[in-house]
Amino acid sequence: MTSESESDDNSDPPVRQILVKGDAGVFSFDGYHLEFQDHRYARNVAQYIPLLEPLRTKKGNLAARQPRHDSKPQGWWESQCVFRGLSSNGTIEDLQNVLRGHEEDPIADDILNLQERARRKFKLMNKEAREINWLHNMSDEEKATNDPRRYLKETFPAGSKSMETVLLTTHFVINIQETAKELGLRCEYTHAPTDGDAVLQMAKYWVVVGQDRSIVTEKVRMIERETQRLKREQEEGQQELRRKNKVIRTTQTEEEEAIAMNKDWDVAGSWRISSPHIEQGWDVANLTMDLYLQKTEKGPQMFAYFDFGVLTGVFRFERQKGDTNTSSTRPQYSNADDDDPRSDEDNAREVEAEQAERNYDDEPSDKSSDTYGEKEEDNDDDDDDDDEDRRSPTPELFYLHNITQPSAKFPTWNYRYRGEETGEGEIELGSDSELYSITFCNPKGQTLKGAIGGSAFGGCTFTGVKVGSDGNVHLDIQEEWANRNASAHENARTGRWH
Repeated sequence: MTSESESDDNSDPPVRQILVKGDAGVFSFDGYHLEFQDHRYARNVAQYIPLLEPLRTKKGNLAARQPRHDSKPQGWWESQCVFRGLSSNGTIEDLQNVLRGHEEDPIADDILNLQERARRKFKLMNKEAREINWLHNMSDEEKATNDPRRYLKETFPAGSKSMETVLLTTHFVINIQETAKELGLRCEYTHAPTDGDAVLQMAKYWVVVGQDRSIVTEKVRMIERETQRLKREQEEGQQELRRKNKVIRTTQTEEEEAIAMNKDWDVAGSWRISSPHIEQGWDVANLTMDLYLQKTEKGPQMFAYFDFGVLTGVFRFERQKGDTNTSSTRPQYSNADDDDPRSDEDNAREVEAEQAERNYDDEPSDKSSDTYGEKEEDNDDDDDDDDEDRRSPTPELFYLHNITQPSAKFPTWNYRYRGEETGEGEIELGSDSELYSITFCNPKGQTLKGAIGGSAFGGCTFTGVKVGSDGNVHLDIQEEWANRNASAHENARTGRWH
């Protein structure tokens, strides 16, 4: 059996082009053709040479249609002269005149000799390149596919007694099998496991070759057992994928049903949260948020407890800009979709009051965790004083006035949060210095989209859908907020080191 490298030196050669020097200059050779100045020999150049006299009719009149000639560059004309052994000096017109009468001349003998010399050089250089590639670059599978006889003879030298085997992965078995038989070797194969849809793939085989029949047979059986194991794992993986897809479809159905059940703008309740950045980046699932609306003597509040897998904590929503408190004699407009009958003068006073309350926005963010109306903890105070410090008055902006919940007119709400990482429980110190927002969307505020940041996972967005309603408040927001202030962070840090 002749190897591929010996049977066809021009089949996918490692060296695709060589240069050879002739009397006229440097030629290139690709295994089949010589080129001079990037042009090959053209057999008939008459079609490109203009006529010496215009074409006339049988009556001797000038023909209305004169022959058209494709334009060729200077290098092409020079190349045609060189291939015919003619002078290649002069302008294009000079070269055309040189070629008149030699339009169909064959390649000159000296050029044919040069081509034969180039062919021998091309063959030698590719033989050397193939040998280097064989010794240093090719894998066993590539060697067995390109030249199975040489590969097996080198692996199992004649007269040797080896207990070793070789394992090859290939789409083509017949050449290896026939060559092994000719060399007195044992060859067996089995189907390799496929990835995905086997119908759309070319069959792949694992081939075992060796000198000892029993060893080869045992190796193939071991491979078949491993193949069965991989096949079972693949089937189990497909079943798991189908199960996950079913869960996703069920979840979508539940979300659609939950949306259908909530017909009014009532955002309080349980929310299912989705954030690919968090879920895929930290391999967590089942992100949730419980949102509460609470009425107090000083005013209503809106807050939430969230569990985002790697971070848990509480949100506190700020009241809408321009939403200032009204006197007891003025009617309360709790429905934010109604028009506000207040005068421009009233609104101007409210904007001034709002700006005064928001002066903290201009302060440095490093005052974050305790800036919003909370007092610094004094280590010298007794336990009662500490507890009072921790449960300090709620900042004014967390009290809502006329606009008590999201609506079509006021869908976007700013919030601040305090939280801790779920791993070591480290508090996100300074998180409440940043202002984030959540926008409640249709239908009737039963979906949302928002943004959050922090050292746990950086800045990211999330979406949510309301999946349940519960009018009861199960959260002491003052306690939860105080448990995540700077003092709590310091106490936790000290506790970890003592």
